[in-house]
Amino acid sequence: MKQKFTPTLLAAVVASTLSVQAQADIIISQYIEGSSFNKAIEIANTGDSAVTLDGYTLAKSVNGNHLWESKLPLDGITLEAQSVWLVANKSASQAILDVADLVDPSSVTSFNGDDPIALLKDGEVLDLLGLMNDVDFAKDVSLVRNSNAMQPSATYVASQWTTLEKDNIDGLGLLDGGTAPEPFACTQDEQEPVFTSIQTIQGQGATSPFIDGYPYITDEEFFVKGVISAVTTGLTKGFYLQALDDDYDPQTSEGLFVHTNQSSSELQPGDVVCVKGKVQEYYNLTQLKVENNNWVKQGETSAPDASEVVILPEDKTFEDTLERYEGMLVKTTEALDMRVTRTFGYDYAARRNNMVLAQGSVNMHPNQVHPAASVEALQQSADNADRRLFVESDAKAADGQIPYYPEFGRTDIDQDGSTEDYIRIDDSVIGLEGVLSYSYNDYRLIVTNQLSAENFVHNDPRTDSVDIEEGDLRIATFNVLNYFNSPFGGDSNPHGNNRGANNYEEFEIQQEKIVNAILRLDADIIGLMEIENNGFGNSGAIQQLVEQLNQRITNKKEHYDFVALDSNGDKRIDENDYVGTDAITTGVIYRSKVVKLKTPRVIPMPSQQAPEVLDDNGKVIEDGKNYQRDTLAPTFKVKGSKETLTVAINHFKSKGSKCWEDAAPVEQGGQGGKDLDQQGSCENFRVAAAVALGEALKEIKGHKVILGDMNSYGMEDPMLVLTDYSAEKYGKSIKAARNTYIAGEPQFGDEGAVIEQNYGYINAVTMKHPDSWSYSFNDEVGALDHLLISPSLKAHFVDATDWHINGGESTLFDYNDEYKGDMPKYNDHFRSSDHDPAVLELKMAGSFGLGGLMAMLGLVAWRRRR
Repeated sequence: MKQKFTPTLLAAVVASTLSVQAQADIIISQYIEGSSFNKAIEIANTGDSAVTLDGYTLAKSVNGNHLWESKLPLDGITLEAQSVWLVANKSASQAILDVADLVDPSSVTSFNGDDPIALLKDGEVLDLLGLMNDVDFAKDVSLVRNSNAMQPSATYVASQWTTLEKDNIDGLGLLDGGTAPEPFACTQDEQEPVFTSIQTIQGQGATSPFIDGYPYITDEEFFVKGVISAVTTGLTKGFYLQALDDDYDPQTSEGLFVHTNQSSSELQPGDVVCVKGKVQEYYNLTQLKVENNNWVKQGETSAPDASEVVILPEDKTFEDTLERYEGMLVKTTEALDMRVTRTFGYDYAARRNNMVLAQGSVNMHPNQVHPAASVEALQQSADNADRRLFVESDAKAADGQIPYYPEFGRTDIDQDGSTEDYIRIDDSVIGLEGVLSYSYNDYRLIVTNQLSAENFVHNDPRTDSVDIEEGDLRIATFNVLNYFNSPFGGDSNPHGNNRGANNYEEFEIQQEKIVNAILRLDADIIGLMEIENNGFGNSGAIQQLVEQLNQRITNKKEHYDFVALDSNGDKRIDENDYVGTDAITTGVIYRSKVVKLKTPRVIPMPSQQAPEVLDDNGKVIEDGKNYQRDTLAPTFKVKGSKETLTVAINHFKSKGSKCWEDAAPVEQGGQGGKDLDQQGSCENFRVAAAVALGEALKEIKGHKVILGDMNSYGMEDPMLVLTDYSAEKYGKSIKAARNTYIAGEPQFGDEGAVIEQNYGYINAVTMKHPDSWSYSFNDEVGALDHLLISPSLKAHFVDATDWHINGGESTLFDYNDEYKGDMPKYNDHFRSSDHDPAVLELKMAGSFGLGGLMAMLGLVAWRRRR
């Protein structure tokens, strides 16, 4: 416990004020939220007598969730009159620990600027610091209680606290309140100040003309006058000023952000404000940085109307367009054509929920339609960055809620089991209003109005069935997003772990969504990915899924069967027959009415057994041991014909974890940890898998379809190898990974291999829909799931497409409970996975006997009967 032995005049004033109080006040007096673990809370006894803190508790509400789950009881502590008591994080700086009375044994001092702190008395809030609902009220700052606010308050008032820079611990451990600033007078030498216009501060370029390099802030302070268009206290702390007079220059913005670093404000849109501050380029955002509350309301007028964003002919890029509106209140229009390129969901970079728009079209992954590392792919990447606009809420969104779209996911007016209020990728957003800010190298629109379904034009609307030209044999892919039944009575997998539903209620929703989607998919052969690898017994995942499907199909002739394998060699197919060693695997279900299983088959995929990669300190950064999931490749006979068809279902190595080539230094033949061509990790290892697959399928007679999650966008190296690669055509060399083995036999040695051949398969979806996509990552879309057909099937090809029921939908519609809050759950087929199904239609003139043959000959009109 610390006491101040040299009272200042301020402390004396405080003491004289408290002498007339009937009882002492116990309050939170200082808060440190510094770098790393420099975190501390100071409480004070401002009275004239000692207080024993029995019944008092210091508490934290994590992310402002309205619960006081982290608590530090203060029973037994006696706090002397006019003194303070300090608790510090155990990993705080020595300067903080030197004045601490207690090193925190709880987690109360593990806060992050968005965790309110309270002093509880007998369980009730006595004094509160901070705002609820995950608002960054005090991130990277120190707060000191002002001397005129030394009474406890169950309501947080930001103006009662003085804000200091990060890691400033002045006065910590001493009862010495912050000094409330004198009211700001909008005068200059006791005269009306000379105002600088907002347009002059913004200038015609990307930065303010008042800024000339480091430190990107002026020494001079400027007086500015304007009308408030928005007040923000979360994502940005301050207010946005709009010019009172238009300069009629489209190259200069009419708006300016005023940074006050305060998490609350009494100002409102329409208030006319005089403000004094320094011009600053803060990470490329032109703003006025204001200290000591140097602003004053001088009147009121009509709140500014949002300006329509207009692209001018002289704008070379969309960023040029947005720069002209920086700091302004703007709105989207039909002519501007802003498309959703990532639906509302969690942004791991910003650590908050938001949405991303792109001007003109969705952002296609650079390698979807252009070869990786090509000039065109690099230009696509640059174009994506230019057209990107983040849509933010000022306060962090609560779980399951879009702050500016309150009805999102909440309505089911026609009671069909699906909501009418949804947002999908490629939706046009019209009438969205907000102030335009800039941070993390992107423009961000902080929304100020509320939206409804009418603000979204569904250019790619939801559908209940696949829109495709029909043949007589339908083949499809379906990723079942970790369908695991082992925690709920199913057999165990080789690892004994669970990647799927966390509880039975989640599993029921997951199962219903998958079953509904597959029934509507209405395919004759379906390749499954991410199904639990727990055998083919009565309690296996694939057995349960097929049973659930067949229970809903009244016509037994339309029932599904699944491909089972005897991997143990004991001639008995059971729960111990695993395909590979991973917890997930691939599977095949089919209609025995249409095709007959001739040969169940597994094609082993390569493993990598390369040397360890060490850093400069000898630490292993990649162990060189990497594995692929084996390919399930059964051969079917198409009923009513002599045609055989082999369907190879794949799930290639993911892009997330590194392989040897990613981690190894450039001088050793690796990439030095860089992903310059945006193929993600392990593309060389996936190339080795493509070669293994292509070679194995050469030995199998008949038609062939390669399908599944190749973890490769449409024009990445593994896809080129399987289709039409040549060095001359693509102007690039493709290399397979080193030290790969197939079923224990060497595939490629220490040098890997330069691949010079291709396997001639045809990408069925892109043949009809070259710009199609089925997966969304960050704000770019592309296809990882593919249907490749052998040239022999080109004569039988009818159509192929991606069915957009998953990739374009918000993650808030999936089966998982996390981050959903009280949002309703739906058992419909939307967001049954994170990958869209790819669908292929063939006309084999055999599936339905004579009628199919006659249709192929053009003698009768043919339609599938389902």
